[in-house]
Amino acid sequence: MKISRQFDIKDAVHTMQLLDDGKLAVIDVNNAFRLFDLDEHKLLDGFKSKYIKNTPYINNMAISSDGTYLSFYNAEKKEVCLFDNTSRSFTHTISNHSGGVETVEFTRDSKYLITGGMEGRLYMWSVSTGKKVDTLSHHYDTISAISSNGNGHWIATAGYDRVIKVFNRSFRKNHYKLISHQAPVTTVSFLSSQRLLSTDKEGTVLIWDIVKANVIARLPKFDSHISAVCFDKEENFLFVAGVGGTVGLYHLKEEKLLKVDFLKQLAGITQMSYCDERKLLIFGLSNGHIPIYELKKEEEIFAAVMQEKDFNACYAMADENPLLAYSEGYKSLEMLFQRAYDHAKELLRLQKNFEAKEMLKHFSASSAKRLMIQKLFNDFALFHTFSNAVIGKKYMMAYSLAAEYTTLKETKEYAMMEDEWRKVLIIVRRIINESVSEEKIKQLFRPFMGVPGKNLVIQTLYSNRNVFTLFRKYLRDKDYFNAFKLVGGHPFLKELEEYEKLLGVGEFFKENAESTFNNGEYYDAVKLFDILIIFPAHKEFAETLRKEANIYAEAMQYFAEKKFGAVYNMIAEYPFLEEAKIAIDIEKGFIDYYEKAENYAASGNVAAVKQVMEKFSKIKSKIPAIYHLVKIAYWAQIEEAARAKASDEALQEAFSRYQQIFGYESMLDDLLKSIQQFRAAKIILDKTAAKNYAGSIEALEQKIITY
Repeated sequence: MKISRQFDIKDAVHTMQLLDDGKLAVIDVNNAFRLFDLDEHKLLDGFKSKYIKNTPYINNMAISSDGTYLSFYNAEKKEVCLFDNTSRSFTHTISNHSGGVETVEFTRDSKYLITGGMEGRLYMWSVSTGKKVDTLSHHYDTISAISSNGNGHWIATAGYDRVIKVFNRSFRKNHYKLISHQAPVTTVSFLSSQRLLSTDKEGTVLIWDIVKANVIARLPKFDSHISAVCFDKEENFLFVAGVGGTVGLYHLKEEKLLKVDFLKQLAGITQMSYCDERKLLIFGLSNGHIPIYELKKEEEIFAAVMQEKDFNACYAMADENPLLAYSEGYKSLEMLFQRAYDHAKELLRLQKNFEAKEMLKHFSASSAKRLMIQKLFNDFALFHTFSNAVIGKKYMMAYSLAAEYTTLKETKEYAMMEDEWRKVLIIVRRIINESVSEEKIKQLFRPFMGVPGKNLVIQTLYSNRNVFTLFRKYLRDKDYFNAFKLVGGHPFLKELEEYEKLLGVGEFFKENAESTFNNGEYYDAVKLFDILIIFPAHKEFAETLRKEANIYAEAMQYFAEKKFGAVYNMIAEYPFLEEAKIAIDIEKGFIDYYEKAENYAASGNVAAVKQVMEKFSKIKSKIPAIYHLVKIAYWAQIEEAARAKASDEALQEAFSRYQQIFGYESMLDDLLKSIQQFRAAKIILDKTAAKNYAGSIEALEQKIITY
């Protein structure tokens, strides 16, 4: 695939963000910012900051998704500097990390910046105030990746300790540790349905269920240090970039690697983005190039080649670019092949081999189609023998040939045999319990005697006439439970037409139950799932969704009764409820209060935090979040005392008060070291101070009230 267009900048691309409005924002290693228009392919804006050169492949700078905020890294002072792109000014400086900052990430709503340090600490900062609003669970090594989900509630972090931590800010207690990578994790990205995708330095690609904290898919290994990933909104295709410049293509839903060398760049890939609206794949490279591939144009070229009826060239294009195999144009190509294939079968029936070869030669470039064509000609070499066996009702020979040369099953002759078999079964089923001679039934079955599969049905019908009669009765009575129970004891019933109808009933119930569930009619869905559970093929599916439907119904009942505390507690217990409309509505109310309280916490105003969050203080699932706000407020009091140059006695009192309430934490050492960088404070930390609430909700609630 060729590059469609390209931007060139002088220095290596450090950070790249496809903005919400479709523009492309870039920061290079020399801290120069540029804004590009992808439609008109031109530079719109830019400026150069004063900081020294940074290192590529280290994600310590970021751009918010709306382009309003930028975060630069001052490598000299190990500080993150927030820049307001609207006012064109640096607004806040962040310097809490003792070992320097390795990874930064704006949340999707652009309200917060998360920073990860070389010492493994993680902090969340308010973009508007520049103050710390949260402290996330730390790692035991350098932070390598950070990601937040669409609503900003869930945050995933990863480190060189090979551990991924997933955290729900809204409830605090939901904290999951994901361990499976054998090498340092390089990227984490949230998918829909509370799944997470992660990659590492050895090319491992995993998909996690974040609530169950287990791996649900292990994709084929990429065998390269993965530096960047991106995927489309439908989560069909995953692009992974290796440090060396190779790009792999995966199909996420099919969980397979389509092509390990989908693209190859001439320099290292530092950043990668995919634009759904325009179908653009964009790379930021270590040589300062920003190549853009227009995947839609590839589809247009494919369609033009099809118009010229150069089908072999089309298949060659699809081999080169597997994305084309999922396009509308490729579907049309497959329809043309099927027509040609069916026509070739008719020609081979008439022994017109040359004409059949001419019909299919335009499709032989595809290795898969070439094998199908070779098999077709190989199988039809014995068509004349097969056809004579069918005409002569030598069905045992005909079925034997069809079993070995399977393409013969696609012929009219094979269909004639199957029709004859069905007719015989219909007659036998009608007369089997009548007073007819055994010889009459034998005569009907005689042509099929000895045919594998059919012979078993024949023998069993003779010896189990009453079983067949009972099976038909269960079906008439819609007694599906006993019908399947009977099939379990008498597998021959699976060969009958009635069994196929029974499976069709299951598909009908599944479709109706799924539609009812998706429409939010949970009580009716539960009734349908109760029936669907009877069908073995759908039992697991029905049990899972039945449980979810009951939970949704219960939550809706609480919501209708205005028992909002109960709804919050259910969301905390069953995180999948977050995607329900009532959960979105009710959680928005909490977030509005929480963000207001965050501002008070960041300034150390404990009383204001308690006052704002009072209405949530009796909701069990929200107490950990409120408690954390109070904790942040007391931490802020220490920082404020240090900034105000309070006496050592006052600063010691602030540290002691924090430890009295929350116990000793190693992060207090980091805070003290940062204070001692600009003043010689003599502070003693009580490293024996322990958390005395033992993690219980009741103790947390008591601490919030007391302090």
